[in-house]
Amino acid sequence: MTGFINRTVELLSPGGDSDSVKAAILAGADAVFLGVGDFNARKRAVNITYEELKELCGIAGERCVKIYLTLNVLALENEFNSLVQLLQDAVNAGINAVILQDYGLLSVVRRVFPDLEIHASTQMTTHNRGQLELLSRAVVSQVNFSRELSLDEISDLADAAHELGMKVEVFVHGAYCVSFSGQCYMSGCLYGNSANRGACVQPCRREYSGRNDRLRPLNLKDNSVFSSAEELLRAGADSLKIEGRIKGYEYVYNTTSAWREQLDRLGKGEAPHVSDSRLDAVFNRSFSDNLIRGRLGSDAFTSDSDDQSLNILDKVKGYSADRKEIAFTDGSSLEEGRTVTIKTTEGNFICTGLLGEKLSPGVFRFRMEHVLKGKIQRGHIVWGQPESMAGKNLKKAVRELSWTEKKKPLRMKLSGSAGSPLTLLAHAEGQQVSVVSEARLEKAEKRPTEKEAVYKQLSRLGNSEFYLETCDLDDLDGDLFIPVKVINQLRRDAVEQLSVQNAEYRIKPVLPVRTEGESLKPGLALLVDNSEILHGIPAGSDITVLFQLPADANGMHQADKVFDSFPDLIPWFPSILIGEQFEAACALLNRRSFRRIATDNSGIAWYAGEKGIPWIAGPMLNGSNGYSLEFFQQYGADGAFLSQELSGSQIHETSIPGDMELWAALISPLLLMKTRHCIVRNCTDCAKVVMDAACLPGCNKSAEIRDDQGNTIRVIKRAGDYNGLYLKNPVLYDHVLADSRTDVYLLDLRTPAADILNNSSLTDLLHITREMTASTGSSLQQKAVDSLLMKFPALQQTRPKRLA
Repeated sequence: MTGFINRTVELLSPGGDSDSVKAAILAGADAVFLGVGDFNARKRAVNITYEELKELCGIAGERCVKIYLTLNVLALENEFNSLVQLLQDAVNAGINAVILQDYGLLSVVRRVFPDLEIHASTQMTTHNRGQLELLSRAVVSQVNFSRELSLDEISDLADAAHELGMKVEVFVHGAYCVSFSGQCYMSGCLYGNSANRGACVQPCRREYSGRNDRLRPLNLKDNSVFSSAEELLRAGADSLKIEGRIKGYEYVYNTTSAWREQLDRLGKGEAPHVSDSRLDAVFNRSFSDNLIRGRLGSDAFTSDSDDQSLNILDKVKGYSADRKEIAFTDGSSLEEGRTVTIKTTEGNFICTGLLGEKLSPGVFRFRMEHVLKGKIQRGHIVWGQPESMAGKNLKKAVRELSWTEKKKPLRMKLSGSAGSPLTLLAHAEGQQVSVVSEARLEKAEKRPTEKEAVYKQLSRLGNSEFYLETCDLDDLDGDLFIPVKVINQLRRDAVEQLSVQNAEYRIKPVLPVRTEGESLKPGLALLVDNSEILHGIPAGSDITVLFQLPADANGMHQADKVFDSFPDLIPWFPSILIGEQFEAACALLNRRSFRRIATDNSGIAWYAGEKGIPWIAGPMLNGSNGYSLEFFQQYGADGAFLSQELSGSQIHETSIPGDMELWAALISPLLLMKTRHCIVRNCTDCAKVVMDAACLPGCNKSAEIRDDQGNTIRVIKRAGDYNGLYLKNPVLYDHVLADSRTDVYLLDLRTPAADILNNSSLTDLLHITREMTASTGSSLQQKAVDSLLMKFPALQQTRPKRLA
């Protein structure tokens, strides 16, 4: 039954550019998230300049709307000073909170800006209670949950968040990521544009070759839980977030206004709307609410990536790439500022672009938003969203929404006499500074400087943040000659000292750090997910052995049998542990006395730290700088992998805390993504329309797809684990041998990398890799590499691209 929602619920809207932020404010958003520059997860968005940010914060502040800055990317160590300076400028402009993904950046921001509100991005993949505990300790106040959670899972997790004093943020509209957010490496590893750096090229939207045909096995419909708004609020959501920072202001206005009306109805105890035409009128790939319903099935996917809101507007008459001009056969329905999509008559996508200056009837300047997918030709169809009168009025309202900066009052007192320096005392908002001239004052030989002239110079505050409220000249002798340049210099010095705009921060380096050559005899470790391989390890071997645990709760319980047989195994906990899976993992830690563990899940990292169990940070915790390794240390880590997306030179540029063991994968399957959806079903003849309770623990299936660049991708569903996408062949990361600080080299023989042993022995693999890691000269290492590739031809040699 509908009733009053007796609490404040935030409507959080996207702002990819200045117009979109203003549209969100006009539509009734309570808060807007936006990016400034390249340090955020939407590099393809126009983003905001600093000057625009000041105006937008001013507009938002006058209307009681909050502004959240997104810095939700993995940060490289050499970027921290720039990042903190950017954040200082944003704080000065008036932002209310910052949204973060990187653990190192979280630690540094908390230290440098202790009063700034910090929110956890969905890129942190938060889905269990342990992760909330960790974020609470780091003084995070609002958490965007993983998008894959059902209503029941959100409700349970929201209770835990509220107990810890944190607010719950949930996506309610816009594009889905098929991967667990923050754990998609496909764009970066295959195409050199990392999703964790905001440069995703959206390979999930592309066509792939399957067994017999072309298909889009990763292409999800868009998220819309509009009809479930009341249930979501009753589940404990405090902030409802709309996705869309690369979309235009009309999209932002329509989606925000629809949700504003829905929340207002609920706030008044009225029945919520089931649908809203405004949501259908802007970009969408058709909608699904399958995740929040816990219904993971084929109807969540679509074979069509096109915008379902588009209508045919016109036809192309001609196009000049040199002049960047496009002509239409009619053009009467088109005007400057419209976004249009060009397709062939067969419906093949060519491009999307913005109509600029109207040069003559039906002829416009044309700015493409991405690389052309083909030539624009006469007769091609022009698609777009029909613009209503409300759209025209909105454009006018957005352009008229402005703000005049309110300057701060400044009080000055100038004093001086012959033979003494000139002293200026300045007060502003509780701050006081005193500046003194270098030269001493002299009596005027003819005409003394008039006090009116002094006042005039002191009031020249120009574009500074101050205006002169009062000026006390009573203690300034009247018979002095005061050069204008002396007065101006004192004024500039006082304003500069009072203004925080020019503050510069330099972050303390990670200390103490490991130096080259400190790890003189690196160890070798083996990671497996099949206990049968353990029987092939040579007797008396000094190799460290780790065992990959399943995500499935029952499988976690059954793992005791493996540890009974091999008590020295180090358990490796998976990256995704939802609900009872996390509880089962904690129960395993409680009933067995592990001397050490490895984990890709931050919740298990927190729990191990609470129990005093040393842990190794896995690569899916995305450590990309020394500050993140320091953060892990605070919670009990004594070893860590860096992110698999870092190149050899970036690893070399990363500081390693002196008392932390550095691990590196030497041989490993190349993981492209983990997903809660069933991708195998999309590529095979599985008859299940919807995943059921037997799928996660029991299914063992795989498939292969190929992209247009010749990459073969294996889609694997392993019993007890979620769907994973991998490059077909396991990878030899021999670039890691160049960093002599590495303590342990890992041979990762989890599915599918164990296939390399099909025609060879584990003994041979261990022997050759031992030679490789023990060699000190590059020629000896290369000889071992050549020997390894000859013995195990299924290995693929690769070098990660620099994290762009």
